[in-house]
Amino acid sequence: MGVSLYAEGDQPIVIVHKSNGGYWAWLNLYNDIMYVPSEDGIQPAMLECSGAGFSSCRVPRQTILHTNYPVHPNNIDLGGMITDAINEIIAKSEENGQRGTLQGSTCKKIAVRNSTRGGMDTYFIQGAWKYNTRGEGYLKIYISQSDILGHRI
Repeated sequence: MGVSLYAEGDQPIVIVHKSNGGYWAWLNLYNDIMYVPSEDGIQPAMLECSGAGFSSCRVPRQTILHTNYPVHPNNIDLGGMITDAINEIIAKSEENGQRGTLQGSTCKKIAVRNSTRGGMDTYFIQGAWKYNTRGEGYLKIYISQSDILGHRI
């Protein structure tokens, strides 16, 4: 993905675009899946899924550039956790779309114990989608960090 965890605000970190899935679009299986990571950490990464096929539209785990994430005191793989959260959000948007919720949002929270200052480091990964009746459209993924659990435990 190649983005910084601190890139907050209106700029998404990943944009998922689904198109030309045909009748099978609501099964969320595609023929062409192309992931283009962000090269500068400012522009969002792009996940393009198109054509009827047999592959799920997901962000590949091995493309995360761990050096762009803050070094966590406990040496925890934040990149892998964030990729998993993004893929869960994609799946949740697909489930909601199948049920008729063509526009909506969902959020996944990640809390990691901070051994140097106590408390927890908390990250919010949020996805907002807008699909048409054929399951085509966009899903934008945003990330932010909060100190909501930053107090000592």
